[in-house]
Amino acid sequence: MVQTVPAATQNRQINQQQISTLKNISVKNNCADSAGILRYPHPVLRSKDLQKRPRQITLMDKKWVLYRDADGKVAALPDVCPHRGAQLSKGKVNGAGELVCAYHAWRIRSDGNVTCPSVPKRSCRLQLLKTWERYGFIWIANAGVPDSSFPDFIDPDYELMGGFSSLFKAPLPVVLDNFGEIEHAFQVHTFIGPSRQVLDTVKFSVDIEEEKTFGYMSCRYRGLPLALHRFFGIRKNDLYHNDWVFKFNPLHGSYKNYWTAADGTRQRPVSFIVTSFLVPVNEQEVNVIVFVQIAIRNKWLKILSPVLKWSTMLITKFEIEADGDIAEFAPAEAQDGSRWRLTHLDRQIMANRKKMNELYFAREREAVAQTVNSDI
Repeated sequence: MVQTVPAATQNRQINQQQISTLKNISVKNNCADSAGILRYPHPVLRSKDLQKRPRQITLMDKKWVLYRDADGKVAALPDVCPHRGAQLSKGKVNGAGELVCAYHAWRIRSDGNVTCPSVPKRSCRLQLLKTWERYGFIWIANAGVPDSSFPDFIDPDYELMGGFSSLFKAPLPVVLDNFGEIEHAFQVHTFIGPSRQVLDTVKFSVDIEEEKTFGYMSCRYRGLPLALHRFFGIRKNDLYHNDWVFKFNPLHGSYKNYWTAADGTRQRPVSFIVTSFLVPVNEQEVNVIVFVQIAIRNKWLKILSPVLKWSTMLITKFEIEADGDIAEFAPAEAQDGSRWRLTHLDRQIMANRKKMNELYFAREREAVAQTVNSDI
């Protein structure tokens, strides 16, 4: 169960490996252009939160307005009236399903046609975003983005229980780091990951591919209070596993949580997948949109399905909020990592930052760090 390579040796190896990566990383959030990242669909609002009134959302410091037309279809466009720049989100939707500006009553239809009531000849046409309603959320992307670009994160062998959002008050690179390492689990989390008492049982490895990264972690399970884990079919001294993949089109990671017997065989009947989308709001805030899927492979435990689903969703929300709370202690500006003392448990962090800049933001590489302190 313990790492076979001495940790100090691994730490030195990882830090040396990260030097070349750090030299090619830009950690600036650059919230000037949300159109660039909208070449990928992003979840931005729960479907049930958009009713009769328009809603404003923010993506990389740019304001967008969402509203439903007469058929209930979602339309999305910049929150700026083409007339004189008034916020369209302050307006209302009329009986014809048109968004009416609160200032001079210009009317915007969901097909992009705009009507000026005072001077009809001054009407124009706007380019709207593409929208989807899937899995209980509204998703937006640039016009012309194909449906094939929609993230494929639903496992057909699992049941989607639902989703929720949590606002992280931290820079995007800091939030990205949080979802790329498990070392904080024993300190921050209550129900998932290793406890302080079983740190010596942790096994961790990563796999870096061109367009995604993988993490694999296992440890002796910490257990639930009052041995409630027995309702999930989990036994004392079982192994807890968290296998995840992080992708950058858009930024999201899927984390498969499951348990096995102490010898690594005989997977327990309940497992769940948490998928977290990182949606940058501005330089200091990230909206984390979370979807939770569950699989129950025992006919007797299926009787407890409502309780298991409710408790799994509750635990996931609790732990995501714990991540958000600790992220507020991060530096006001994202550090480049050049002075960090990295360990083998941080192996995925800098690879994720590098791929975020190259794949998600499509930025050219910028040399921002020269050395890393590896005398651990």
